[in-house]
Amino acid sequence: MSDYPVSLDDVIVCDMTFPQSPCGPLYTPDFAGAMRERLALGVTYTSITIASDEPTIDGAMRWLGEARAHIDEHPELYVMVERVADIERAKAEGKVAVNFHFQGTNALLGDLGLVEVYYRLGVKHMLMAYNSRNLVADGCHEDSDVGLSRYGRALVAEMNRVGMIVDVSHTGYRSSLDAIELSTKPVIFSHSNAKALWNHQRNITDDQARACAATGGVIGVNGVGLFLSEARFDNSPETIARHIDHFANLVGPQHVGFGLDSVHDIPYFLSNFAKAGKDRKYPVGGYLTSNKPAFAGPDVIAKVTSVLAGMGWRDADLKGVMGGNWLRVMKQVWG
Repeated sequence: MSDYPVSLDDVIVCDMTFPQSPCGPLYTPDFAGAMRERLALGVTYTSITIASDEPTIDGAMRWLGEARAHIDEHPELYVMVERVADIERAKAEGKVAVNFHFQGTNALLGDLGLVEVYYRLGVKHMLMAYNSRNLVADGCHEDSDVGLSRYGRALVAEMNRVGMIVDVSHTGYRSSLDAIELSTKPVIFSHSNAKALWNHQRNITDDQARACAATGGVIGVNGVGLFLSEARFDNSPETIARHIDHFANLVGPQHVGFGLDSVHDIPYFLSNFAKAGKDRKYPVGGYLTSNKPAFAGPDVIAKVTSVLAGMGWRDADLKGVMGGNWLRVMKQVWG
């Protein structure tokens, strides 16, 4: 077990973004092995990306069915999460607590009625957009920044009604603020870093962070070198800790967590990334396989919390960042 600065006996470690799946376009070999590795490193809860903004309804349904079948085949490993009590049970039983998210809203194809369907299948948070414009919002790489569409506004209301967390990572500046203003429930940035520390389009401004915190939400700091510093390959615990500490000083440590966006099998992932044409779709953001992006794995959580402890963080605040802050939001929205 990794050497956390506080005891794992009384804390549940949460990672709000694992961008790989046991099926579909984000398939990774030996997915169960990746989950066992996370469990061994002290991570109890992981949110699994089923798709970004590519899928048809048929594709999304098929991938959700295959992912649920994988989970059902391994009852010794997984607990499917509907409520926070399921995460607590997974912790007590030494299992991995999981559910799903979409990085984008195109799987709805404009049908608000599908929000509840996907929610019942395990999709518990959904990003408004993935880098580019869709029917709902502008992505963070769009220059227009026109905000949420009328449909997007209705979508936020429906997600609030159903209990699906509104997630504005990868989303354009104005669109994210529109969603935050409209939501009656906490809004999250599941995996976004501080623009004040590295001016990348994928990162968020201080006023976005403040607006998120005002809803009771949480900002999940990721471990992708491209979004951490100008060096692009620096995903050290110290650099990740700087982003966490920045947000904590800005809005309070109760509004920060981990959304690592880490990749288990990097060569396989990059091969599939290129096959999907994303090198051509998002070159402006540096999403090139030739850049050989650096991803911090789940072992970094213990290292980052140790760095924060060395900076004078209190145990109670460390426990919040490790997972308690995410659990608070989940409890408010999922129950």
